Amino acid sequence: MIKPLILGAASALFLFGAGAAHSHNHGSKEDMSAKAAIEAAVNNTAIRSELDRERDQYRNPVETLSFFGLTPDMTVAELGPSSGWYTRILAPVTAEKGKYIALNGSPNPESERYERQMQWRETFIDRGNAMFGPRATARYIGQTVPFAAPNSVDMVLIFRGMHGQIGRGDVNGLLAEVLSALKPGGVLGIVQHREREDFDTDPVTTMRGYVKQSYIIDLVKAAGFELAATSEINANPKDTADWERGVWTLQAGRPLAEKDPKFREIGESDRMTLKFVKPAQ
Repeated sequence: MIKPLILGAASALFLFGAGAAHSHNHGSKEDMSAKAAIEAAVNNTAIRSELDRERDQYRNPVETLSFFGLTPDMTVAELGPSSGWYTRILAPVTAEKGKYIALNGSPNPESERYERQMQWRETFIDRGNAMFGPRATARYIGQTVPFAAPNSVDMVLIFRGMHGQIGRGDVNGLLAEVLSALKPGGVLGIVQHREREDFDTDPVTTMRGYVKQSYIIDLVKAAGFELAATSEINANPKDTADWERGVWTLQAGRPLAEKDPKFREIGESDRMTLKFVKPAQ
């Protein structure tokens, strides 16, 4: 059962207010060029399906990736790309000058899905697909060999996946590997379904898909990252986040036409958008 707690006014202001000041210098030629590249990928109907584009109004990809500071020359790793919604934006943006790395969790030999997990690395990137540049690759995270050399990655992105990483029990090891791979000043960008701070829930044992923003911030800072900025780009006040079946109640995976009218009106989940950086060494 979810138990309401009382949240202090100061904490509420920090968590749900404007957030930390942006250090990014918006308006420069570099910013505009990067934004144009992101917009071009978002508007590419040859790569992105109608269902992809239908979700843009909830996931705000141009604003989100611009907030994280994505540029076309970066080496960018995406953890848990799933069906590739963000991949179909990130891969084209970095295809010519940068590098895209798709990251998935290490296969579990005891899992019924082991064979499919083993095939993932070979099949995720279709070399005949023009959206991938020549340096694009797919790797596993959490293995003996790190997914990238130390200080070699510009940005790691985790979209709507921190609840799964926390629930699997080795999120600290994952964050340590990400910290090692990132260059000093490199970015860890997180978009996550946001649990209400007045709910008494444990993200390790309560699989609702939602995690408290304060929990994520404390967890990632404890791993050695600095919180650079927060944003309400992906906030959704229509999501009460009190669903019995958690975030999956909102039917985000369905086309709008197939969703319950109630959930068409709500849209997708209320989400935090957090930008962390690896401290300069």
